[in-house]
Amino acid sequence: MSTTSAPLFTLLEDKDQGYDRAEVDQFMARAREAYDSGRGMPLAEIRQASFSMGPGGYSPVEVDSALDRLEDAFAGAERDRYIDQFGEDAWYEQLHYRSQPLRRRMERPDGQRFREPAGESTVGYRRSEVDHLCRELEKYLDGENPMSVDEIRTITFATATAAEAYDEAQVDAFLDRMTEIMASVG
Repeated sequence: MSTTSAPLFTLLEDKDQGYDRAEVDQFMARAREAYDSGRGMPLAEIRQASFSMGPGGYSPVEVDSALDRLEDAFAGAERDRYIDQFGEDAWYEQLHYRSQPLRRRMERPDGQRFREPAGESTVGYRRSEVDHLCRELEKYLDGENPMSVDEIRTITFATATAAEAYDEAQVDAFLDRMTEIMASVG
């Protein structure tokens, strides 16, 4: 794809690190084609999109924000197609089914929801903060705590080690699934 066309996002100065313009343009073109054709795109593919960094390039903040909106748009289109075909009750039943593994993890006692980091000195997320979020997410699933998907997308945790920490990769995978469900609710 030519990079001489009008940029999709703000181009940074060469002294600043930005996302590779050609990679972002290519991904966005694929996403537009998938959306316009009604094919859809796996939400995980959008969430896991990554681009090379280099001098200049697109503003990472703008691109990341666009990826969040793209995920919401695809989740909404998927929801609408499913409801058109099977009905709204079936959609909520499917969301309930998809949330059950997450709910079972959230129902575990504090300090036991995820595994510890691999090594004694390996850094992970502070357990108390992750446990607090899990309690809030459980309330969300019960309809008792309004939360936005952006709260989950942008959450940060303090770091800790050993028994005070949870494995980052496992928590991140859990949050990815939760984000997918929350984006699907609309």
